Amino acid sequence: MSLEFYRNLTRVFGIIALGVLFGLIASASLLEVKDLDLWLHIKMGEIVTSTGHVPAQDILSGTIAGKPWVNHEWLFQNVVYSVSSVFGMDGLLYMQSFLVVLTFLFLLLWTYRTDRQLVIIPLLFYVLQIYQTRFTVRPDIFSILYFILFLMVLMTSMEKRWSLFALFFLQVLWTNMHGYFFWGPVLVMFFLGAEILRRHAPLPAGWREEGRLSNEGFRRLAVALGVVLLSTLVNPLTWEGAVYPLKVMLQLSGESKIFFKYITELQPSIHWSTFFDFSEGSQLKVLMIVSFVSFVFNIRRMNMGLFLVWIVMLFFAVGAMRNMIYFAVVAYVATLINVARLDLRAYVPARFINEPVEMVAGWLAKIILMGIILNYGGDIARRGYYDFNHYERKSEFFGVAQRMFPEGAVDFLIKNKISGAVFNDFNVGAYLVGRTYPQIKVFIDGRTEVYGAPFFMSYRKIWDDGDEAGLREAVSKYGLKAAVIGAAYARPSEEALRLFSKSPDWKLVYFDHDGLIFLRDIPDNAALIQKYAIDLKKWSSVPSDTHRMGSAQAYPYREVNRATMLKDMGYLDQAMAEADAALAVSPLCLEAFKIKAQVYAERKDHLKAFEYFRAALLQSTGDVNLRRGMAIAYVGLGEYDHALEQAERLDESPLDVAGPYVRAKVFAKKGQYQKAYDILVQKIFPLQHGAREIVAIGDIFAEDKSYDLAVKAYGLAVRKDPKNKEALKKLKETVQLRQEAK
Repeated sequence: MSLEFYRNLTRVFGIIALGVLFGLIASASLLEVKDLDLWLHIKMGEIVTSTGHVPAQDILSGTIAGKPWVNHEWLFQNVVYSVSSVFGMDGLLYMQSFLVVLTFLFLLLWTYRTDRQLVIIPLLFYVLQIYQTRFTVRPDIFSILYFILFLMVLMTSMEKRWSLFALFFLQVLWTNMHGYFFWGPVLVMFFLGAEILRRHAPLPAGWREEGRLSNEGFRRLAVALGVVLLSTLVNPLTWEGAVYPLKVMLQLSGESKIFFKYITELQPSIHWSTFFDFSEGSQLKVLMIVSFVSFVFNIRRMNMGLFLVWIVMLFFAVGAMRNMIYFAVVAYVATLINVARLDLRAYVPARFINEPVEMVAGWLAKIILMGIILNYGGDIARRGYYDFNHYERKSEFFGVAQRMFPEGAVDFLIKNKISGAVFNDFNVGAYLVGRTYPQIKVFIDGRTEVYGAPFFMSYRKIWDDGDEAGLREAVSKYGLKAAVIGAAYARPSEEALRLFSKSPDWKLVYFDHDGLIFLRDIPDNAALIQKYAIDLKKWSSVPSDTHRMGSAQAYPYREVNRATMLKDMGYLDQAMAEADAALAVSPLCLEAFKIKAQVYAERKDHLKAFEYFRAALLQSTGDVNLRRGMAIAYVGLGEYDHALEQAERLDESPLDVAGPYVRAKVFAKKGQYQKAYDILVQKIFPLQHGAREIVAIGDIFAEDKSYDLAVKAYGLAVRKDPKNKEALKKLKETVQLRQEAK
């Protein structure tokens, strides 16, 4: 066979592999709707479309109504409202798939070379795996497309007159779609700065020449900066809308840093201390390393503008998980541009006998890549869960996720025409807006920059700490009539559940796996309370129809959610009944074992607690909380040697209080109080958490009438957490007992 035949066949294998990859890209972006914020976007799109203007003040909330709001995503909201109105939720998924495929197509067309197929395919595959975290029908899917198009124009087309019109058009769209539109002017500044350095700085010759524009191109690039800056003014609020991202970034560098602690997508994507641990974030780390190495190998002819963007995007991505895709795109482009100038054969230590053998090796490599991509696609295709509403399996493709939204709770609100200002948790705010506005005015939703850090922290005090005074103040200030607590997306806090369930001012009227609804005991709610009031002491679980399920495997999330909430509210018998119902659906349900173990531990039935902690731990050997629970059960059984053995294994996590706590408890139970107290001071107090554990050891001291050490322990807990009401109360009581004993 001729050499040309081998070459053509190599290209064909590469094209087939790319086809398989793009098939995966198209299908992976059709996963069901899971994003909470989408509902708010659709509702705002409806409002903007029907009224013909974009509100400049908040109209959705019962807490910040009238506060200035720069809605920089109004155009995206119009798009998703229009698409969903005509084509339904699946239409939004098809829209997302189209935009994602288009994004990857631009990347491919920009960088494609037949002799670089073995570089392009795996790198695009890595970019896909990172981008999947943003497949949630958000403005990001437009933003990343505009980002890529901006880069393409700046790096390939500034010598052409139409580039200014393209940048203007892209910037106007971007400004009205997503807050990341500030990257448009910033990218132009980077490339303009690089061009100035090429012309005036004493750089290596290759750096001065690589990517250098003609004088006309340089002038056009300078004009482009003014064009894109002016383009940002094309928005409903002109100047205020243009500078809004800058204001938000300044806030995030100040008191608003608190958002990074609580919001998952704003947390760091990588910690440098664990950079070489590839068990997590491997795709991003590989792209970091590969793209950096490509700059090193191409050091003599480095594109300075691209390198500046690479550095900034690296820190942008590491700073927050939501930004990873932006760096992934830059890393991909940088790698392909850098290797385009390299003879890759020169860096391969082994030599093939001849070119046909080299081609055959290329075929095999591309076939292996296809196998990896298909296997990954198969894993995605098999995603699904059991639909208890219809007693059949539900694919994770198309439709709306059934386990993400408090659908039943919101149906209850709508059916019973509950209206006015409500308290709600952060996660369900946008969903409430989307389904109940203007009937319901939410307490908080996902627009953290609008609510501001002080309000967010006041909300967190109620939610995390069960702050009664804060809730009373909020009720008085905002006229709250109801509380909607979601449980579908994330479990509610134990403190918030107890705050509402134990208060005589609030009555439970809805309780299920997806959430709870409490109504304030006021005349306006009297009829609904009388009709729907729930006494959880009389709660009985409604078991799933296992006969109808047959041999189908299903995770009993409904029973588990209810059991967890009942346990957290102190209804232990009812929690046990729900856990048993969960085990009837899935006899090896790990969460059900955990719940039963925790209930038995709270009841001081140490033998039963040990049995269930052990059963759970056999399924999840790395779970620190389970191992700690089993160790404490050993302490309760008086088997101290076994407890200390478990404590040694808990010490594998040096920043966790579990191991020291178990040891302190063992010594306290054995009457070696000073040793126990020394552990509190030396091992637990310096850690971030541990006030609750210190109080527990103090309780043992107090029970054994070692009041001096008990006072010291409670005082230690108060120093560690001055807001710990339990520690403060016990400190006062124990001081009094000590005085009486003397």
